[in-house]
Amino acid sequence: MTDTPAATADQGVVLDPDEAADLARLLDLIEDCLLHADDDVRADLAGFLDGSGHGHLAAAGLAALVGHNATTLHRRLRKATTR
Repeated sequence: MTDTPAATADQGVVLDPDEAADLARLLDLIEDCLLHADDDVRADLAGFLDGSGHGHLAAAGLAALVGHNATTLHRRLRKATTR
């Protein structure tokens, strides 16, 4: 039986543990940069994300989302490597 594109898409993307760890560290770094950015950088980011008129809220949400994804990836990586 041959995989159809829909069946393949349901499987998601698989990273090996080293790639997942690298991605988690990158997300940590991005979160850290977003959380510690000075006011000018935050204003620039808010301006960039201001499509709906809520750029500052979107920028704060971006930092939270990146942090959440980093934490989730770290947790899943620990679980996968300690089995």
